[in-house]
Amino acid sequence: MLVIIAFAILTFSLSANAIVTRHDISDQEYIKLGQKHKASIVQIEGCAGTLIDKYWLLTAAHCVAGREDQIFRASHLDQTYRIESIAIHPNYNAHDVSAYDIALIQLKEPITNGKPAKLYPFNNEKGKQVVFVGNGVFGNGRDGLIRQDFKLRGATNTIVELTDKTIGFTFDSPQNATDLEGISGPGDSGGPAFVTIDSQLYIVGVSSHQVINSFNEAHYGVNEYYIRVSTFIQWVTSVIDNTDHALPPPSHSVIDAIKGNNRERLVESFDNEVLINLPIMNEAFYQSVVHDRIELAKFLISKGVQTKNIRIFNMSLFEFSLLNGRNEFFEMLLNGAKSAENLHDSESTILPLLIASFSDDPELLNKVKRAVTQGANINAKDNSGNTALLVGGWSTDNILLIRYLIESGSNINESNKNGDTPLMDAAYLDKPEFVRYLLISGADPSLKNLNGDSAMDLAKSNTSRELILAEMNKRNMSP
Repeated sequence: MLVIIAFAILTFSLSANAIVTRHDISDQEYIKLGQKHKASIVQIEGCAGTLIDKYWLLTAAHCVAGREDQIFRASHLDQTYRIESIAIHPNYNAHDVSAYDIALIQLKEPITNGKPAKLYPFNNEKGKQVVFVGNGVFGNGRDGLIRQDFKLRGATNTIVELTDKTIGFTFDSPQNATDLEGISGPGDSGGPAFVTIDSQLYIVGVSSHQVINSFNEAHYGVNEYYIRVSTFIQWVTSVIDNTDHALPPPSHSVIDAIKGNNRERLVESFDNEVLINLPIMNEAFYQSVVHDRIELAKFLISKGVQTKNIRIFNMSLFEFSLLNGRNEFFEMLLNGAKSAENLHDSESTILPLLIASFSDDPELLNKVKRAVTQGANINAKDNSGNTALLVGGWSTDNILLIRYLIESGSNINESNKNGDTPLMDAAYLDKPEFVRYLLISGADPSLKNLNGDSAMDLAKSNTSRELILAEMNKRNMSP
């Protein structure tokens, strides 16, 4: 059986890469090779990228597609850099990562201490030995994936297959392998295949996917495929040449005070002129979230800053704090706004984010009620198409929350991008109480998701099946 695996770890934190090595070679040799190339590698929210210019990174499309408004920063040599824009190849298809799996990331702040790689311009890739680089989930071809230790490693391999859009490798066992044979693994998507010519580093390929065939993941024998950079040079250069340069972030002593956590300087620097300067206030709150300066943010609010006017990466301060895992910061905002109305626009994803962030919080329902009072759209969807009702049903056992959302106008049959409805999720997760209440409230058991499955098909217990069947009989439906 042929199985394709795309190696991205999709989280909202800066995750690491994986390099899988030979089992019979000292790990220190792989670490030495990784360190040699560390200035050219950038981490991007669960994937990797390659520095090709001080403002530009090359990565895989599947690392960023659908998450363009949730990827804020990249990490290079333990420093973080803001992302300005993301360009995905127009022919990329999320359902087929075997071609066009390439994307560019423009930085707002330049990486000045990196070593950019040039784009490989030749058509003679086959037979060349390349270097992969990554850090994190370590493993070897005999034992598979072992552990994540965040050590940077490099490995080599030889290009044995060439198509118009991909270059291919085989993870050979020691008798046929290169001296430091290896492949990439979970989290390595977007990472480079490097060659060096006359002391100049070139990127030949972008890590895309692995075909394991009859082998086990990350074991000897699997085939690995990278997107062929030489094919896409024209697209890369066109995007870069036709993209406006990123404007640098505004500077002000108020911003410096927040970065340095200096309340005294903040008080001295703040005046009515800076209060009405929205770009400076946006930057000040960006820094307050990133550095978790809750007390300094409270000072700004106490001076009259209207939090509903703050926009960071085209989202509200409330959403930005949740997406950055700053739950205490969010609670400060929520409580500080009290019963303010029209605080959230109709497209705000605050409710799905709130429920996902506070799923185990005993005060979750009260937080949701307050957000709704403040204007949160109860049917707004997150990037995966999930409404608050879908997230609440999936991530909590809080039937009171489900009742409140439905009674407050949640669309009970709204589906996400997979076509899953709240009833399907409840049946799949074996939550009979949820199933019963959803059916009583009008959930349609005849709906099917994109895989053609209904709630009855997904039900994990006889209890859920019987509830659904009884309701369908009542409505004269065929199961």
